[in-house]
Order: sequence, then structure tokens, then C-alpha cells
Amino acid sequence: GALLWLAGGTRPDITYAVGILARFCSNPGAAHRAALQRLLRYVRDTARYCLCLTPSSARHVEVYSDASWSHRNSVSGGLILYGGVPVVWWSRRQKSVSASTAEAEYFAAGLASREGVWVIDFLEDIGFRAPAPTPLYLDSKAAIDLANDPAHFKLTKHILRHAYELRDRVARGVYSPSYVVTTLQLADVPTKAMRPGPHRLSLDAILSTTDAPSRSPPLVTASSARP
Repeated sequence: GALLWLAGGTRPDITYAVGILARFCSNPGAAHRAALQRLLRYVRDTARYCLCLTPSSARHVEVYSDASWSHRNSVSGGLILYGGVPVVWWSRRQKSVSASTAEAEYFAAGLASREGVWVIDFLEDIGFRAPAPTPLYLDSKAAIDLANDPAHFKLTKHILRHAYELRDRVARGVYSPSYVVTTLQLADVPTKAMRPGPHRLSLDAILSTTDAPSRSPPLVTASSARP
């Protein structure tokens, strides 16, 4: 419960690992306890990382979306940044089985578009109008083509309802799907286990650090804490 609160409040980098461990709460085994201890060590060693919103003129919304296709049910993950700081993030298993990576990425992008619309509307309600269209960063060119090109859009008849949702928002100028290389895809963190090097780069890009003396670099990553 404490880790779920932490993952949902201030630490998007442990969202994926906590989600994996939460599946085994009712019947944990030795492997799950070992993974939990590994995750706790990671949280201890990275305690100086935090969310830090500083005064800035760059008050724009950015949406990052990604999906992992390594499981039967893909995992959708995303981050929404305001002024360069994460304000909303998620890691969720998709309810249906995707036939390709492009389909999994497109489902994830549809979910990200719904979350982003809520953030945009909320900001407008409190007097902050974000520039339009909002960039939606994906690392799948096929998913971007499905959102932009009507010719490619016809290939999504089997997922038509979900396909229309994102396509409609792109056509109305709410979002502008843009390609981002995988190494700069911040939504990788809540979707899959990453190697320590790429994970550390993403961690530095997502979170800020306090002035407290830093510990030695962690030997494990939050994403690797899975049984």
C-alpha cells in the first residue's frame, strides 16, 4: 500500500514495478518477496529524486505514450508533462490482445489522448490555456500513420471504435502526433523493465534531485523489480 501511494503520488519511475508486484498480493512467493526487497533498496538509493515545479514561461502540455508488446496483454504507459514536470502518469494492462506492436501503441495513444484532454480542460478551468495542438510523442511511426493518414486509418476496421477516438482528436487539432526516438521516449519507464543505463537517463529526465548528498549509483532499477 505504501509503495502504491508513492508510485501514484511522486515517483512515476516505480509505477511499472509496483504494478507487477501488486498482481501477487493475494499469494506472494519467495520470488515476489525478493523483488519487493529489490524495489525497496532502489527507492532508498534514489530518495533524493523528486518532482520539482519551478517558475517558468514554458507552460505547455506534452504527452508521452508507449506500449510494451512482450506480454499477451500489452502494457500501456504514459506521462503528461506541464512545464517540463510530470503531473499525470499511468501504467495499465490493455484489456484486449493486440495483433501487432502498432496496434498496441495505437491503443496506448488513445488512452493517452483521453488523459491529456482531462489535463488540458482542467488547466483551462483554472485559467491556464495550453497552446494547441498538444504534442503527442510516440516512438511508433506506424501508430502515427494510423492517427494521421486516412489511407492507413482504413486498416483499423477491427478496432474501429478505439481508432476513431484518437483520429477524431487529431483531425480537430487537439493533438499533433510526433515521432520521438526510443532513447528519448519518457513513457518507456512505466511500460517495461529497462537496463540500468537507459533507466537512469530517463530518471534524470523525468525527476529532479534535491541538494542532499547523493548515494552511490543504484545497482538495480525500479523496472527490473519483477519476479
